[in-house]
Amino acid sequence: MTESLIVRAATQADRARVLQISSQIWDGEDYVPELLDDWYADAAGEFVVAALDGEVIGFAHRTWLYAGLAWFEGIRTDPAFQGRGAGRAITDHLIATATRDGAQQIVLSTHIDNKASIHILESYGFKRQASFFFLERASNAPIVAAKVGAPGIEALSADEFRGFVATSPALDLGARWFSRGWKFFPFDLDPQEAVARLEYRIGLRNNDELAAVLAIRQPQGGPWITINFLDGDPDLLSKLISHALADYRGSSLGVMVPVRDEVSAAALEPLKAAGFTSWTGFVPDVFVYTLDLSRKSSG
Repeated sequence: MTESLIVRAATQADRARVLQISSQIWDGEDYVPELLDDWYADAAGEFVVAALDGEVIGFAHRTWLYAGLAWFEGIRTDPAFQGRGAGRAITDHLIATATRDGAQQIVLSTHIDNKASIHILESYGFKRQASFFFLERASNAPIVAAKVGAPGIEALSADEFRGFVATSPALDLGARWFSRGWKFFPFDLDPQEAVARLEYRIGLRNNDELAAVLAIRQPQGGPWITINFLDGDPDLLSKLISHALADYRGSSLGVMVPVRDEVSAAALEPLKAAGFTSWTGFVPDVFVYTLDLSRKSSG
């Protein structure tokens, strides 16, 4: 009997199956459950599932970063159904609908372990634009330095923070893609939007000049906190990291650290010293890919 694989809009009836598939990703630490309500509520985007003979075996979400710039995320296939074409069918569908809806470029991030997904993406013409280390620190990891008054650390205005980011070496190492967790924004297209809602912004100065910065988007629920940006003098970064660990004691933290041509951002060593670890032994493991649809349409 010929199998029937279709891609369709996700319904609330699919929720339990989506969560079941997600629970098998990254040893149950997938971020999808935290975003699922937003995906269902995203009227401007598209949340789809792949169903094989009626059974949901994969899913993904497409939304917008800006007008004309589509973002794909959460492309998942049940491990028991790998090789049945779900990933390619979903990618096919989302590219077609994004193009129909006016996308000029598609962006996504993926992990090095998603080899099948990377193969599919590259076969469609997606190009790797930036590489990062994903580091994490569990909530029960020992505090390496106590917060003792944190002399000199100050809260930063949004304008001063954006100005520091705009000229930072870390932003350049990440090809000027700004990480908000696993979602990456092209900083130069709209700096204000790229750093929006990063309410926790702290910095240290050297001779009255801002020399190190750390920023966190305040948690929306769940045990994980994301450090969205840190760069500057490594010694000062160590102090900012210790300060943030004390402020967020009891939380698990994750961070993306840019790397290019074997040159890593200044934050890498201070994060290691503070107990942050890597899934891959400090091999770059998160990649930003883009597909330029404007070339296809003009060609």
